[in-house]
Amino acid sequence: MSDLVWLVTGCSSGLGELLVHRILSRGDRVIATARKLESIKHLERAGAATLQLDITNTQASLCDTITKAITIYGKVDVLVNNAGYITQGGWEDLE
Repeated sequence: MSDLVWLVTGCSSGLGELLVHRILSRGDRVIATARKLESIKHLERAGAATLQLDITNTQASLCDTITKAITIYGKVDVLVNNAGYITQGGWEDLE
């Protein structure tokens, strides 16, 4: 089987960052994304391709970023949608 190409969102820290390192150690290729490109430069130095991606952007912007991602390696085999944030509180108290 050929190397897989992974697209991972939310790679600036935590699970996303750790997953990128694990993917690279397997010998697969990875496109790491984050809202702020400067927050994932270290992943680029480790061997990942990087793109700026904010999942709250417009649909047109998201489509443009995905098109850019596909052109890097010609395909994306695995998508890990890791982007998000934590909000704490009672359901009734959250907006």
